[in-house]
Amino acid sequence: MTGPGDPAVQLREHLVATAAALVAERGTTAVTTREIARAAGVSDGVLYNYFADKNELIVAALVRRFEIIGARSWSDLPQPGSGSLEGNLVEYAGALHVLVRDTLPMLAGLVAEHALLHRLLSEIHRPGQGILPFLSRIGEYLVEEQRLGRIRDGVDLEATLLLLTGASATLTMRAHVMPDDTDDHAPELLGRVVSVLLAGIA
Repeated sequence: MTGPGDPAVQLREHLVATAAALVAERGTTAVTTREIARAAGVSDGVLYNYFADKNELIVAALVRRFEIIGARSWSDLPQPGSGSLEGNLVEYAGALHVLVRDTLPMLAGLVAEHALLHRLLSEIHRPGQGILPFLSRIGEYLVEEQRLGRIRDGVDLEATLLLLTGASATLTMRAHVMPDDTDDHAPELLGRVVSVLLAGIA
């Protein structure tokens, strides 16, 4: 039985962390397995004791990067029943905006690498990791606010979540593709989105 203290587990984690750091610095396509091995202080062949191929290691590294960014984005979100519903939803939407904004370049770098992109998207949408814990947290927040009576009974919470996350993602895309200060106005724009949304659910 293996655990966090197992040398094999520790070495695998070291390899993933090393690859994640290199990918963050240079991008996915520019990093080679030899560079990862050298940076990790192991021989090239050691990598293949833990990963079937380079893509498996790169995907693990990208998932790690995604989770690091995600943990930073959702580390201090409001609890149900605290503050105002409007202010809380703006915070949740803003955290999602930051998560997508900071991870989109990582995904964009894989547009030409279809197989690798597909593997990454499959991984970050697996239960318990990637973006799903964050989306689940928003969903749980909405469910609890409805239980507390701050969102009326009968409101479609799945559709509410879709509207909130869709607005955040759209705003993120605008920030990346439009050469203006869209990102600087993100909190204000998300506040307006939440105000419109609350007109139907509060």
